[in-house]
Amino acid sequence: MKLRLFILVPLFCVTQVEAQFVTGRLTTSFYGWQGRDASNAKLNFMRGYENVQIDANSGNFSIATNLQISDDFAAKIGTDPELRLSSLVLRVRHIADALDISLGRQFVFAGVGNGIIDGADLISTFLDGKISAQAYGGYNIMETRTLAWKKSLANNSFFGAQITGNPLDNLLVGVSYMNRRREPDAFTVVRLDSLFNPYLVTLNSTPYVEEYASIDANYDVLPNVNVYGRGDYDINLERLSRAELNARIGILTSLYFTADVLHREPRLAYNSIFAVFNSNSTQEVEGGVEYEITHSVRTYARYAYVDYRDDNSQRLTVGGSYEFFSASFTRNFGFAGELNGVAVQATYPLPDRIFVPMIAAGYGSYKISPDAATNNVLNGSVGLTYRPVPSLSANIQTQYTQNRLYSNDLRIFLNFTYWFGTRLN
Repeated sequence: MKLRLFILVPLFCVTQVEAQFVTGRLTTSFYGWQGRDASNAKLNFMRGYENVQIDANSGNFSIATNLQISDDFAAKIGTDPELRLSSLVLRVRHIADALDISLGRQFVFAGVGNGIIDGADLISTFLDGKISAQAYGGYNIMETRTLAWKKSLANNSFFGAQITGNPLDNLLVGVSYMNRRREPDAFTVVRLDSLFNPYLVTLNSTPYVEEYASIDANYDVLPNVNVYGRGDYDINLERLSRAELNARIGILTSLYFTADVLHREPRLAYNSIFAVFNSNSTQEVEGGVEYEITHSVRTYARYAYVDYRDDNSQRLTVGGSYEFFSASFTRNFGFAGELNGVAVQATYPLPDRIFVPMIAAGYGSYKISPDAATNNVLNGSVGLTYRPVPSLSANIQTQYTQNRLYSNDLRIFLNFTYWFGTRLN
């Protein structure tokens, strides 16, 4: 009931103003494949999806929604038919020329904090746009994105804030904070009493808590030199969770060098069961070069070294593109396993772009340790996009995979998309 009232509030508000323009997108998709159940019997799946995205605007008011309904027409699963609501948000912009407010289900992107909430997001600017402040908070939406709040707000909340500013013309600095709580589902276990008779006990875990603070900065040193840095601090575990530094340096107009340094700890809620085990950080250093031979021919190469506590691994990637064709080669070796893989893709729009065929293929050989057996995987896909008018498109794609688990795995994907826009009086 709480969520129903919460959703109806923005709907009621938006009816008080007349929408001037409505845009939207309707996408119907089908995905078919063959699998097996627990008894190894073959099952055919044909899953259908209907995705609806509608935006309405009137002056400083707007309302936007994005939802998906899915069902399986062959082998049903327990949650079919399933409705997922990704967003339903009312926005009011330029309040006193300084404040924007968003109410409803929405995505939040604010430095270290990102996710979906049923709540409010406020953004304000100061000093002619040089400083921006954002604050948000609400119910923490789980992956299922259902309509009902199945758990309490106190144990499933998500809130935070971010402040960004330009102390220099070419420097952008941001400071952010987030606090997220997620209550795990209760589960039932069998216990024995003093006479060794079994009985059932329902166990409820305390909410998992994440609390982070972060600072990041982006600086254009020169027109062709950019540096970005970020650091995330885990307040509960009292440690630096993530630190990175990226640089992109242009030597010539067609030649760039890149450098990335990354320190990362496993991201764990401090009161989860996994937090009691010893965990180790990783350090990664990667260098690369990007060279534009001609306007239509681009190449790149990257080499990375990853350091673990007692071992290390390396990664090499080389690739390029020519107009509608691209290819890449990847080699991994060391503690993370050995891999050699190549991938190619070509997309060639026919005249007027009414038909756009696509073909892609990949091959890889890998093993998880030097003494393990080598496994091979082959995959490919062929697709076609048909767009008779700008507002309508149809896509069909077949996907094929062959590896040690699937001798021949063939899947079919089909979708239809319709865009529309209407001005209302």
